[in-house]
Amino acid sequence: MTLMSQLPTRPAERPSNECSPSDTPETAASSATPSGAAPSAQPILPPTVVVAPPPSLARVVARWLRDSLRARGVAGSLRYLREQFVECFKDSLPERRRSRFGDIDYDCDHAVDTTWARLPISVRLREVFSERLYQPTVESEFAEIMQQLAAVDFERFTFIDMGSGKGRVLLMAAMYPFARVLGVEVQPELDAIAQRNILAFAEPGRQCRQLESLCADAREFDFPAGDLVVYLFNPFPDYVLRDVLAKLIANAQREPRRIYVLYNAPFERQEFERRPELRKFHATPQYELYRVELK
Repeated sequence: MTLMSQLPTRPAERPSNECSPSDTPETAASSATPSGAAPSAQPILPPTVVVAPPPSLARVVARWLRDSLRARGVAGSLRYLREQFVECFKDSLPERRRSRFGDIDYDCDHAVDTTWARLPISVRLREVFSERLYQPTVESEFAEIMQQLAAVDFERFTFIDMGSGKGRVLLMAAMYPFARVLGVEVQPELDAIAQRNILAFAEPGRQCRQLESLCADAREFDFPAGDLVVYLFNPFPDYVLRDVLAKLIANAQREPRRIYVLYNAPFERQEFERRPELRKFHATPQYELYRVELK
């Protein structure tokens, strides 16, 4: 089993009255409005969208090759590539593609595109070298995780999704009163979709207005000042996660403040266990929650 194939699959059954896999978010939204009726006004402040030059595919491949050779050697790297290109072929088959529409309910409800079913082939190719498949977080699961932070004054915190993909978690986090919500995604195609979703998101009850997406390698991302909630849905292989956590701890040591780390699908938990500054305060089989505690 490869690192990417370890990702849990949690497709939800789609009620018969929901949009079909062939529907777009736009048609889902229009079908929810009675014929001849104007959509209800939902004024929101324009979000701040940050755009950065994305790393090129050549750079992504070169960096993966360096890291993979260190971790696996030549034979292991070739074996990994063979396995992943076989998976890419299987992903192109109609049955596999249809199975990916199990998570489309959120898109139908909110007129956005966050499903893992509609992905360009260029994204799938980059996934081979990032060693993680895009998969959005389930809405009910995110709500359960956030409930564990019920006593936290979100108004003082920036929420950061590392490996934010098409931005579903950013949209869900915007329903909480964070000072700022920020996504970091290395794939430019996914980041572009996330930015369109941010612009289209006009959900009643939205509490955070500063909603942003940044296209960048997580290892080169500088964590902002102030209190942080950092969300990770198993976005990195161990060697990348190790670097990201080291940078987060170094940042906290320069500027001590409150930092919570929400680790969903914790397949690389050993990297957290290496860091005594990360204290676990809640855990289930599906996710683990940490706070940064400096000595």
